[in-house]
Amino acid sequence: MVKEMTQDRSKGMTAKEVAKEADITRSTASRYLNKLVKEGKMKKTNSRPVYYSIIKTKIILKSKKLDNIIGADKSLKVSVQQAKAAILYPPNGLHTLLLGETGVGKSMFAELMYNFAVEEEVISSDAPFIKFNCADYTDNPQLLMGQLFGVKKGAYTGAEKDSKGFIKNADGGILFLDEIHRLPPQGQEMLFTFIDNGFFRKLGDTDEIIEADVKIIAATTEPPGSYLLKTFQRRIPMVIELPALSDRSLIERFQLIKYFIKQEQKRIGKDIYIYKNALKSFLLYDCTNNIGQLKSDIQLACAKAFLNFKSKQKNKSSCLKIGQEELPYHVKKGIMNLPNKREELDELIKNRGNLISFKENGSKTEQRQKDKKNKDYQFYDVIEDKMNTLEDNGLPQEEINQILNIDIEKHFKNYIGDLSANFKKSKIEKIVGEDIVSLVQEILDLAKNRLDRSYDEKIYYGLALHLKRSIARIRNDNKIYHPNLNEIRSEHSQEFITAMEIATIIDQKFSIKTPLDEIGYISMFLTEKPYNYGETDVNKVGILVVMHGKSTASSMTEVVNNLVGEEHAVAVDMPLEMSPNEAYKKAKAKAKEIDNGSGIIVMVDMGSLNSFGGMIAEETGIKTETITMVSTPTILEASRKAVLGDSFADIIESVNEIGGESYQQNFEVETERDNNLSSSETTNKNLDDFAIVTACYTGEGAARELKNIIENNLNSNLSYRIINLSLMEDNNLEKEIKKLEKEYNILAVVSTMPLELESVPYISALDILGQDGIEKLSTKLKHEEMIFNIKTSLKDQFSNFNSFKMVDDLRTVINNIESRFKEELDFGVKIGIIIHMAYMLENAKKDGNRKQYEKLNEFITKNKNSFAVVNSEMERLESEYNLDITDDEKAYITEMFLYN
Repeated sequence: MVKEMTQDRSKGMTAKEVAKEADITRSTASRYLNKLVKEGKMKKTNSRPVYYSIIKTKIILKSKKLDNIIGADKSLKVSVQQAKAAILYPPNGLHTLLLGETGVGKSMFAELMYNFAVEEEVISSDAPFIKFNCADYTDNPQLLMGQLFGVKKGAYTGAEKDSKGFIKNADGGILFLDEIHRLPPQGQEMLFTFIDNGFFRKLGDTDEIIEADVKIIAATTEPPGSYLLKTFQRRIPMVIELPALSDRSLIERFQLIKYFIKQEQKRIGKDIYIYKNALKSFLLYDCTNNIGQLKSDIQLACAKAFLNFKSKQKNKSSCLKIGQEELPYHVKKGIMNLPNKREELDELIKNRGNLISFKENGSKTEQRQKDKKNKDYQFYDVIEDKMNTLEDNGLPQEEINQILNIDIEKHFKNYIGDLSANFKKSKIEKIVGEDIVSLVQEILDLAKNRLDRSYDEKIYYGLALHLKRSIARIRNDNKIYHPNLNEIRSEHSQEFITAMEIATIIDQKFSIKTPLDEIGYISMFLTEKPYNYGETDVNKVGILVVMHGKSTASSMTEVVNNLVGEEHAVAVDMPLEMSPNEAYKKAKAKAKEIDNGSGIIVMVDMGSLNSFGGMIAEETGIKTETITMVSTPTILEASRKAVLGDSFADIIESVNEIGGESYQQNFEVETERDNNLSSSETTNKNLDDFAIVTACYTGEGAARELKNIIENNLNSNLSYRIINLSLMEDNNLEKEIKKLEKEYNILAVVSTMPLELESVPYISALDILGQDGIEKLSTKLKHEEMIFNIKTSLKDQFSNFNSFKMVDDLRTVINNIESRFKEELDFGVKIGIIIHMAYMLENAKKDGNRKQYEKLNEFITKNKNSFAVVNSEMERLESEYNLDITDDEKAYITEMFLYN
């Protein structure tokens, strides 16, 4: 009642007026009104008499755009809530500062805040939204401030007329100031003065005051305290931090990829498909410039796909396809991060085909994935989808048929086996109709008589659901395809003949023509054990893939298992730092795990792995055969045949026909295998074989975790290895390091415990976790890369020396001098000294002209001790290279150390 009474009265109502309308005493009305005030439902004035009015609460509606931003319910949830609060905060909202790295979407987020303000009627629909990037005028602060506040004619040279400025242009709306840290202190002072007072003056004008109602949204990539005045920061009460792309989930990155590809589809006007591995690369690559870079990289890939599409004149397809070849190199490298994200990635895209569509209305594959739980979902929809995908990938028809046959058998078993035994006939009749139910009963009665077998309720329900869909499909002239029709006809001839008789009944009842492929499917329902269709009593041959490389075997088996549709092939990866002994132990353990009595085919690439199968057979008694020099097609063929239940001999013969590869019978074990397994101990050290050692006194767990962190965060063009050391019991780290130094150049030792090592730098595990250690390692690798480039460039220039050995010798001399001087030179200075000394040695060897040092004796006397240090180190070089280095040259080198 009070609401109705007050809605047409601007001041509200007094307690006396309420009492009169409600027919109660004034004191009672006053008591209830004040209670409502305390509850926050009403407000009252401080005047006499007191007026009461309803508080009009603003309901925060679901924003059409702000709430739909990708990540609004996850990584951006807090940011979205803060944005809404900034816009709606009474009486006029809050000025806002957006923080985040380059490319996180600050500009877009500001625009969404503006849209939200319009939706909530905080500002009018035609209110301005002005964008201004302070970085555009960073070299001209006066012009920058003139753009913001306007300029009075003649204020400075070049100001030939009055100008309003962006603040006035944004009157009644929002001004977005990007890169606000580029605004000079004077400009910040002028801006916060405007925020405080609501007015400002143009540059060069001391008289006219300009008023404006503007909400400021500023953005910066820098920490606010670095460049912004504290007095300015205090005027910006709402600070919203937007996360980097690396801090957001894979599902959010997937949604961003989908969104950007859809944008490109609209722009190009053609459907765009992306292969699963290319999608994985986009999901996993190191996208340093965040969403902006992701969008740019996707546009580049789409552009390449478009060019490929246009260049293929014979291509009659109306769609573009993005594969690995269309990706920028830095995106391709994303697939290398697969082992670290495999589970999360599988959860995200495991049910998607090899070729993925992001059509506006969803692809057939996407739609059918949504329909999988529908009771009328049929397995030939899956077959059709996969067939189209395999055809798009260019596989020959014979291979497609072989792969699809596995899918049919697997899906048929699941389709029948998953049907509930409690499915009542009354329920199935409602779903498929009385005519289908009657037909199924007639079919099964016929099959029972012809084949002398009975069928349970699962077959009854499964066949009913199948026929409803297949009859509709035939009526709609949709193709039904069975890739294994001939095998069905030969292996289940009686069932096939019965199915042909059944097809005649179906044709008569529904006035259709049942195709032979559909008769093949009906035959599968009529077999003696349809639940176990495609399975044999013979256990399947195991496939064990062992290959060199961090994830080579895993990646190949993943591709194969996806195509075969069953996780049958098993991988053992052998990273370069793993010893053959350790790899063999893993392979043997995996062989024991997968052996079911039918034996194992061991598929390897080369080297010592060739002997693994024979050793496994000898030590475990498991029947094994080895195929060497394997590839993805050979593993695919072996897995396909194994899943189908083929024998050892058939699998080997088939693989050899495809790849022409050799194989060994495992009873012929190589006599040199022991030498192979210990070869790492006798390998000569390669002077540019770099390694990082992770060490732990509590077992390998922490060392492996440190290794994973380094691998995931350290980027370098230089090849290096990470070696785990477990230092339990009486192992001596110095001893282990000395062993490793015979094979590798140790860049650093990363350990969970403090270490004191003379020859190798130590980095604590804590530094690695805090990223400081990663930066140290990155710097170290960059330095080594520079050294390697110097060695390479000097190689062709110096005929008298091995440039690689010479540079290493010079580094040793320089390090010794540094140590004795107790001073560390800048790395750039060291590079300069190395190059100087290299040419000095070459010149001395050729006995060329020597440059004289002015006032040599005076310099030596003045710097007696320092010169003596350099002289003693130079004597080592003279002895090593059998040449003479003059005192003049030693003086120049001494000077370099002293003055750098």
